[in-house]
Amino acid sequence: MDNFIDISIIGYIAGTLTTFASLPQLIKSLKEKDMSNISLTFVITFTTGLFLWLVYGILRNDYPIIVFNILSLMFWIPITYLKIKDTLKKRKRS
Repeated sequence: MDNFIDISIIGYIAGTLTTFASLPQLIKSLKEKDMSNISLTFVITFTTGLFLWLVYGILRNDYPIIVFNILSLMFWIPITYLKIKDTLKKRKRS
């Protein structure tokens, strides 16, 4: 049981760091309403990867993976929406 607790702590620390690393990007994107410096391919691939990590965590019943991928998706779904909206808006202008 002690090893499980130690492993979970590592998962929660890693999840906290990787999840909240996205927060400055979301804030910057929302403030500036400029998504031109972010690749659409990256955003879609990354968000899809987060979703698949969530599914994996659910299937494995792994709480750190579940919790932090839900949080990450809460940040990246709005970024994905804004990027797609920005891309479509720029295509209309062209």
